[in-house]
Amino acid sequence: MKQLDQSFTIGIFGLIGLFIGLFVKNIMVWTFVGIAVGYVVTFWISYFKKQHQLRKKNAK
Repeated sequence: MKQLDQSFTIGIFGLIGLFIGLFVKNIMVWTFVGIAVGYVVTFWISYFKKQHQLRKKNAK
């Protein structure tokens, strides 16, 4: 994933968290939760995907 795509994804999750926070009256908490989820989606999922591909390649 390119850096622009990662930033866009994290921003979208941050906005989703902001809108949830508006409804439940905890704006800051839910915004940070949205950013954290965006970080997990953009970084860790792609990291584990690459690790899985490397293990699969080395097993052959």
